[in-house]
Amino acid sequence: MKDFSKNIIVPVNFSNDTDNSLEEAIFLSKLLKSKIHLINIVSLGDWWNNMIITKDTKEKLYQLSLENLKKTAALHPETDFELKVLFGKVHEQILNYAESVNSELIILSDKHKEENENKILGSIVTHVITEAKCPVITIKNKIDNDFENIVIPIDLAEDTDRKVNAALAFNQYAKAKLHFVSILFEGVGNRNIRTRRKVKHIEKKLKKYNANYTYNLLRKKRTYAYHDVLEYADKVNADLIIIMTHKERYSFDNYIGAFAHRIINYSQVPVMTITSQAVTSDKHTVINKFVDPLGIFKPE
Repeated sequence: MKDFSKNIIVPVNFSNDTDNSLEEAIFLSKLLKSKIHLINIVSLGDWWNNMIITKDTKEKLYQLSLENLKKTAALHPETDFELKVLFGKVHEQILNYAESVNSELIILSDKHKEENENKILGSIVTHVITEAKCPVITIKNKIDNDFENIVIPIDLAEDTDRKVNAALAFNQYAKAKLHFVSILFEGVGNRNIRTRRKVKHIEKKLKKYNANYTYNLLRKKRTYAYHDVLEYADKVNADLIIIMTHKERYSFDNYIGAFAHRIINYSQVPVMTITSQAVTSDKHTVINKFVDPLGIFKPE
């Protein structure tokens, strides 16, 4: 069996906003026995700024950033850090660096200034969660360093099996109770029949691997399905929600826009997203090392 090293990417900007993402990364690094790549990206703005920034100025910015990274790392001497200063567009550098080190996980902070502000995902977070070739965990609120309950919403997408595999593989480390949940829509009988069939298929896999799980079918009672899922997550005291960022074929909820984005926006707990790009990658890519690190899950 091949032993894959694990790398967690944590972009920091030396503000309070990234404290939670670093705290979550440190917890996960112990859980996964991984190294944390602490990166700071110096964004120089418009292209013409790059033209007038001198080599000496750039070197000073580099050294300042590196010193700040060292100070941050020094606060956690028990953690294995790799420090990196990068220049360029923030989301591009995060994605490129994550791919270059075969990252198993990216952890981002997306904190709004005002709690009552209209919540829209930041452009950096949006780019990363929709383009990353590895799972991404988004932190918006204070986290608890524990995983006791994980919620996994299940729909009719073709890549559902990969999400189930991801939850099972991650749970080899987390040892949490997995709460799978599907929404039944009023007046859409055919869809609900297919959903129930999907549930039976998934439960066969869960029982096969002796998973500690529950499966709940919820009748949609709120305006949007994400309301019902978040309400359920709160009910079971979820510590993490795992979702896919695929495009839903059906018109209900506009899955990538109204569901995935709003789950991340309004969730009180960290949200792990797995991209369609990652799911459709070939078997040697990073996502497969995380989703199926031991090579135990086979298509049925």
